[in-house]
Amino acid sequence: MNRNIENMLEELKEKYPEHWEDPIRGLDVSIYDTTNAGYEVDDDFVEELFYIVWINYKGCSLGISREDFRRNYFDIDTDTYIELEDLVELTKIMNIVVKHLVKINFKAHL
Repeated sequence: MNRNIENMLEELKEKYPEHWEDPIRGLDVSIYDTTNAGYEVDDDFVEELFYIVWINYKGCSLGISREDFRRNYFDIDTDTYIELEDLVELTKIMNIVVKHLVKINFKAHL
């Protein structure tokens, strides 16, 4: 049911295995749908209702959220300063995330 999200996380775990799920020394990813169900937390998470993914990499947080549910417009937000070396890795991580998000047949949720 959540094949694209599963594939995304598998690829991220493979590329960033060191300190997986450690947002200070490694990479931690949290994903929610429009009903506020969290992937790997709530059984009723539905990837077609994707709302936001929070990427925490070595103390830097970045959110990619679906802001317009009819046209699938996304917003990228961060409230932390990011060192250039970490920005390089965050860009690679974002590319993996987006590669899998584009495969989802999103549903409008009002």
